[in-house]
Amino acid sequence: MEKIARGSDLTAPELRTLRAIVAHSFVSRGAVGQLERTNLLALGLIHCAMGGVMPTPAGKIVARM
Repeated sequence: MEKIARGSDLTAPELRTLRAIVAHSFVSRGAVGQLERTNLLALGLIHCAMGGVMPTPAGKIVARM
């Protein structure tokens, strides 16, 4: 990832998903759709750990804009 993504770089469902992840700090991996999870992971906005997904610092910035 060369730059931090902006909210406008995401689809509406991706942005809603990212905001939900940021609001809870940890979300079950199964609670996040595969399409949204794949792109958010590729953009470096979330990461997978302990069977769930968590926001990265970049994800927190994008979700709170």
